Amino acid sequence: MNTNTTTIPNRKYFGFLSGSFLKVFAIVIMFIDHFAAGFIYPAIVSGDMGRWLLDFDIQASPLEIYDHFYLILRGIGRFAFPIFCYLLVEGYLHTRSKKRYAITLSIFGFISEIPFDIALIARKNYDTLNLIEIYQNSDKDLWEYQNVYFTLALGVLGMWAADTILKKLREHNIVLAYAASILPFAIAALAAYYMKTDYSHYGICVIAILYYFHNIRPIATLLAYLFMAFTMSTALTGGMEEWSFPAFILMNLYNGQRGFIKKNFKYFFYIFYPAHLILIFFLRYFILTRG
Repeated sequence: MNTNTTTIPNRKYFGFLSGSFLKVFAIVIMFIDHFAAGFIYPAIVSGDMGRWLLDFDIQASPLEIYDHFYLILRGIGRFAFPIFCYLLVEGYLHTRSKKRYAITLSIFGFISEIPFDIALIARKNYDTLNLIEIYQNSDKDLWEYQNVYFTLALGVLGMWAADTILKKLREHNIVLAYAASILPFAIAALAAYYMKTDYSHYGICVIAILYYFHNIRPIATLLAYLFMAFTMSTALTGGMEEWSFPAFILMNLYNGQRGFIKKNFKYFFYIFYPAHLILIFFLRYFILTRG
């Protein structure tokens, strides 16, 4: 487990993948996943996908598109979230300002909520660009999910509070310290559940696992994968998280270096999330409703 939570331990990295590579890989995979969810799925349901493909002399039934295209892309998309969680923990351990880290994530959560809603939640109402009309037709659905930035922000708050508890109690009773440090994560998980954030309380648990065992990376990644595979990939949840295994292999190949992307470009990754959702929203409208 983590034996030094306020400073970065002298961890050894044996991988060859930089943080920059993992970030770029994760956002590309996220785009693929969201394109499938926000473009392909509603097009299949409405029948517009079949009509659009006919323009290219491609004949495929909705079931064929769903089974052989949509599900595969969504499965590949499962790689993204675990990597974001891993990078979140690494970023938290290296940041100079935990407060600014949590605030930045929260701000982009609010910025991203409308793009998230119109691209992924109100995805069936794509025959208009009128946001008022979209929200009027989808008001109940829009309360069912909030975007992943809120999950990540809650994860940072959980780590920050756990750090504080460990720092104060570790010297007195290490068992009590770790037991007490779980409470902030439990509160964060409850908040994610009731806020209905993307990945909900499951996401907070993944962050907690990667945080507590970050000094033993193979154990951290194995436990996080098993948790996702056995709690989120059930008949009840309908998840496909067993597909995420390659992401955990990549985490173990991380070399601990920032990589080719300079610090000045860090906000590109924050902005990419709402930007790519807006792009999907417009692509869906202009491609599937044309002519």
